[in-house]
Amino acid sequence: MGTFLKYVLYAFIIVAIYFVIAGFYEGKLDKNSTIGEMADHVTSNTENAIKDGYQSTKDAVQRGVEEITTETKEAVEQP
Repeated sequence: MGTFLKYVLYAFIIVAIYFVIAGFYEGKLDKNSTIGEMADHVTSNTENAIKDGYQSTKDAVQRGVEEITTETKEAVEQP
């Protein structure tokens, strides 16, 4: 279990570093930005990424359910 948690922590660190670098690249952060501003930027981008991932997964599952329902109806209707 400790190894799993270690890798989850590494993943969070990598995501945080990515969002900080993206903030510098996009111009939302600069060398005068405070740690609080960086933390706010990372937090908001992480929330948006999670929401986007959740919505994409939800949409994919919904499309899959609709496709299976359609195929099942077609299979039942065929003689």
